[in-house]
Amino acid sequence: MRNLQDKIVWITGSGRGIGRAAAMTLAREGAKVVVSARTGEEIKTVVREIESTGGQAIALVCDVTKNEQISNLVEKVKAKWGPIDILINNAGIGIFKKISETTKEDWETMMDVNLKGAFLCSHAVLPDMIEKKAGHIINVVSVAGKQAYYSCGGYCASKYGLLGFTDVLRLEMRKHGIKVTAFLPGATDTAIWGDADVDRSKMMTPEQVAEGIVSICYSNPNVLNEEIVMRPIGGDL
Repeated sequence: MRNLQDKIVWITGSGRGIGRAAAMTLAREGAKVVVSARTGEEIKTVVREIESTGGQAIALVCDVTKNEQISNLVEKVKAKWGPIDILINNAGIGIFKKISETTKEDWETMMDVNLKGAFLCSHAVLPDMIEKKAGHIINVVSVAGKQAYYSCGGYCASKYGLLGFTDVLRLEMRKHGIKVTAFLPGATDTAIWGDADVDRSKMMTPEQVAEGIVSICYSNPNVLNEEIVMRPIGGDL
């Protein structure tokens, strides 16, 4: 997809952070962007900003852990624009505690959003992609999907699982002409850090990470980027 003009791109968790930056950037490249998250006001704000610069976008509230909401979103997009060309599974949550202090609820929340959500959203767009023998699924994994971090047991487990899911989905979809890419950004200055005592000046900005996502979308149709790792020039924190 070397031309993103009028390509239909769905970005989960795009009310803020990396997802918002990716939505803004892709809209500037001519894509029709589906902005979704659980918070309606945030995604409406993103759409207004996109439309103010001449871009095309729609805001659809969607909890990626709820299959019915996902199915409804896909049908609404098809009715308005057509089937989704690119899915960016970006929605994620981090609860950073030692494993001994992580609750069952903490664990289930991270697995539901970070892993189950990517499965459900991918599952919803695959029938149309298989039918037209084209499409691209980009899973925003994080470097925590292949590197352990202190007080990140549940988060790392969900992201390691997401990387494994991505690898298998790629194998299964290759024969259908569908690309599946794992995108692993390092430390990025987003709200996921909360009030953690970290030096945000050493992090990448959401806009810089969004550029990485867009570059994957622009890859040559005959080339498959299987896994892309993106880190701050000075290394992770």
